[in-house]
Amino acid sequence: MHAITELFRTAPVGECAEILDFWLNECCLEDAPSLSTVQDWEQIFQTRGKKFIRLVALCQQWANEEGAV
Repeated sequence: MHAITELFRTAPVGECAEILDFWLNECCLEDAPSLSTVQDWEQIFQTRGKKFIRLVALCQQWANEEGAV
C-alpha cells in the first residue's frame, strides 16, 4: 500500500479517482486497504485541494461503512 499512498501524493485527480475506486470497491477483501490506510489517503487528498474533495468524501464514506461492520 505504500506505493499507492505515494502515488496519491503526486498523481492527477483522474488517475487517483480510478485507483481509489479499485481499492475501495473492486479489489478482493484480502487485498482491501485497512481503515487507517484509507484515513491516510483521505488526509492526502484533503491537502491536495478542492479538485480532490470528491475523493475525500469517498474515503470518508468507506471509512464510515467499514467502521460500522
